[in-house]
Amino acid sequence: MALFLLSFVGVGLVTSCEQVSCPLNNTVESKYGFYASARTADGVFAEGLAVTVADSLSVCILGTDSVLINRQYNISGVALPVSFYGQTDALQFSFKDQQGAVGRDTLWIHKQSHPHFDDPSCPVHVWHVVTAVESTHHLIDTILINHAEINYDGLENFQIYFFTSDDDEQTTE
Repeated sequence: MALFLLSFVGVGLVTSCEQVSCPLNNTVESKYGFYASARTADGVFAEGLAVTVADSLSVCILGTDSVLINRQYNISGVALPVSFYGQTDALQFSFKDQQGAVGRDTLWIHKQSHPHFDDPSCPVHVWHVVTAVESTHHLIDTILINHAEINYDGLENFQIYFFTSDDDEQTTE
């Protein structure tokens, strides 16, 4: 009888514990895919194919010495952290080819941030909604917002279209 009571109490303790449903994959980051731009004969932008960038890529937060990516090669996209509550993130993408020539573009990601709770027992996360994106146009032709919500769903948020050899490079900032 004592064994029965102990097992009954043990089952009661196990079932009375709160089950926590915190997601395991909870890193909030923005995802960027790389593409080649395509233009019609009259110069109108058209979406091109996904590309792998062979040049060395480094990404820094503009105005700081924070390096997010340092000299990665042969990549078709990147995942980058997002500031918690800043309204705009400024990122500098630097590309260095095998001959040592460097090309840079700056991206400004305008966003609204808000706290997100999965469960009261889980830590709070900050999710973001992209309202606009701007860039310089030395190597980047166009940036499209593919998925405006930045959270931990793993979806591609931005499509960066690079000038191809047929495109005219723009030098306005």
